[in-house]
Amino acid sequence: MTDRTFPHVLLLAGAGGHAPQEALTSIRTLGANASLVYIDAWASADAVRTMFDALQPGGELVVVHDLDEAVEAAVALHGRQPIAGVVTYSELLLLPHAQIASRLSLPGSPPEAVAIAQSKARQREVFARCGVATPRFAIFDDATQLDAAIAHVGLPAVFKPSLGAGSVGVQRVHTRAQAEAALCAFVAERSVFLQPDPHVLLEEPLALEGDPGSPFADYVSVESLLVDGQAQHLTVTDRGRLTHGYVEEGLVMPSRLDALAQARIVEEADKAIRAIGLTHGAVHTEVAWVGGEAKIIEVNARAGGPVPSMFKACAGYNYAAEIARSYLGERSIAAPAFGRIAWHRFVPIPEGQWRIASMTPVDQVKQRFASSIVYLSPRFKVGQTVSRALTLHLASFLVTAPTHEAALALVAEVEAALAIRLEPLPDTQPCVEAVA
Repeated sequence: MTDRTFPHVLLLAGAGGHAPQEALTSIRTLGANASLVYIDAWASADAVRTMFDALQPGGELVVVHDLDEAVEAAVALHGRQPIAGVVTYSELLLLPHAQIASRLSLPGSPPEAVAIAQSKARQREVFARCGVATPRFAIFDDATQLDAAIAHVGLPAVFKPSLGAGSVGVQRVHTRAQAEAALCAFVAERSVFLQPDPHVLLEEPLALEGDPGSPFADYVSVESLLVDGQAQHLTVTDRGRLTHGYVEEGLVMPSRLDALAQARIVEEADKAIRAIGLTHGAVHTEVAWVGGEAKIIEVNARAGGPVPSMFKACAGYNYAAEIARSYLGERSIAAPAFGRIAWHRFVPIPEGQWRIASMTPVDQVKQRFASSIVYLSPRFKVGQTVSRALTLHLASFLVTAPTHEAALALVAEVEAALAIRLEPLPDTQPCVEAVA
């Protein structure tokens, strides 16, 4: 039974985002008791049950099978043990999270605002009405509308699904045939990142890749916290230069940009957030910064994937806990105090189909860089077949260093030490799943 002298916070988990154990631990740092509604549609709840029993976070564990059931389970839990705030760190659970907060009159963004944030198509329409700077775009949902979309945007263009994450399905198309092939692939896609939505976009291509002599791409993200519609913009995060199309290759915190550039970027991000109508929680806004002009790529009503870990590594800032605090309707009482640079590297999979021929054991690499590596997560094992059909990256890791230059050098050393060697395979060979 929850101790009623402490606030009771509900965590909604089960599909990506912060791991439940880490999330519950962060919530507990606020002096709150925590319950967990876990959706087992993606993975068994057995390990979660064991973790919850060991952690004893003060509340209940409720296992459900789908999103609608999660909403009803939360309402029922509130009837037994009143909930002061509901939290999620998962893109796929944002809408049921907002529905729970709305049903229980708890702090949270309106479901309609969250629905807009999860739809790139609806975001573009809102931005156009509100004067938010964005690329030129066209929205369509079948091949009969493709010619009109091309006529409006032109070629080359960027093809992207309206709903999605992790750059899944995003690609540059140079011809009508390529655009039609991308649309066909989207229709056939069954990735967990692509939720049901028939709409896709063609957009004006922006020169985001970055200069060949620079380690940075020409886009960034703004990391924010909202409480009652008021934004606390915590930092600007740089991106590593793109060398494999639109496959993301890294995040760098804090930014190396000057104060004036960062202020202009934050100003446009703030305008976009307000246009959508988000009011609570984390916001991760991606912004193109090309030729001194800021254009909004997208607004996400959640933390960026590795951002909480990066905040902790280079600023000692518990972003996950502060997100939970915002869903209690309380403004953050702390701010990041950056003492180091955090560089999160995504190692991209090249185009084509490959076999992992060899790779240095992870423990050896971690031991060699023990003083500066935060984590290292290969997504495949030696002997497995890989392609971009399942995931865009071979591995990811996070390092810290005193300067941007030192962090960049360290990233290169770690990647070289990991020594992933690929052998090309015929395109017809089936792939196996990535390591969880």
